[in-house]
Amino acid sequence: MDNTDGMIMVVNRSGSAAENLKELIEFMDAPNVCTATPAKWQQEIGDNRLEAVFIGPDLSDKDVRSLVDDIGKLDPNIPIVMLTEEDQE
Repeated sequence: MDNTDGMIMVVNRSGSAAENLKELIEFMDAPNVCTATPAKWQQEIGDNRLEAVFIGPDLSDKDVRSLVDDIGKLDPNIPIVMLTEEDQE
């Protein structure tokens, strides 16, 4: 897979919470930031290379385990940031 453009992804069930974090990351001049749900995150990658993944606190334990496992298979060096409810405030 030839990935030329880096991307930061925010995975969360709540679209508004994901958008808030996306805007914060973009404010820090991150190049390409997208949001996705646990079921559709892989479709959002396209030809981009994941640089980091932020996982929202509203995902189930099963979703988190599956997401972390799949990201590790894609590239075990991708940083994963786990957010808590307190981070949303």
